[in-house]
Amino acid sequence: MIKNILFVGPPGSGKGTQINELKKYLKFEVISSGDIVRDLAESDEAIKKTLESGALVKDEILIKEVDRRIDQIDPEMGIVFDGFPRNLHQAEQLDEMLLHNHDRALDAVVYIYLDEKEVVKRLTIRKVCEKCNRPLYDLSKCPDCGGKPVIRKDDNEATIINRMQVFLENTLPLVSYYKTREVLLEINGEQSIEGVARDIKEGLGL
Repeated sequence: MIKNILFVGPPGSGKGTQINELKKYLKFEVISSGDIVRDLAESDEAIKKTLESGALVKDEILIKEVDRRIDQIDPEMGIVFDGFPRNLHQAEQLDEMLLHNHDRALDAVVYIYLDEKEVVKRLTIRKVCEKCNRPLYDLSKCPDCGGKPVIRKDDNEATIINRMQVFLENTLPLVSYYKTREVLLEINGEQSIEGVARDIKEGLGL
């Protein structure tokens, strides 16, 4: 039974949208590095500046907070990791943390791939919910919490290009890391939302 899944992909690849689609077939809690960083940025000016520049928060900060959030989830409930780990060190730490602290392991890693031009195109027009950060596209309000659509502060072209470079340098090596563990599922992110969702569902055997 699939319980723990990691979603990997560049900014704008639709990870959040596909995680919401997956809720139709699986029960799980989401641990999102983006949500963690945005939550921490509200009370930490240094983290806020890091977020707005498109750079990555220090590994130890993220790892500690991810561990704390896993502790709050029922052991019988699945977990979907969105945006964490973002580099090999975090991946190794997550493997160790899951096994030794929580008696868990990653069952699948979904890699949604997308080229840089498409990433910039998507993110400069993307709108998300002002309250829960769900992608809204053409919706006038969030179907989950009723929030209004807004453009994220870090969705400007300069920051997007920086985030893409950070992804290529730090996160892309995870693809090889998880491929050797035979848990990697590669998905073409340039399809329609429905096409991506179909491929993920089939790849996970749902």
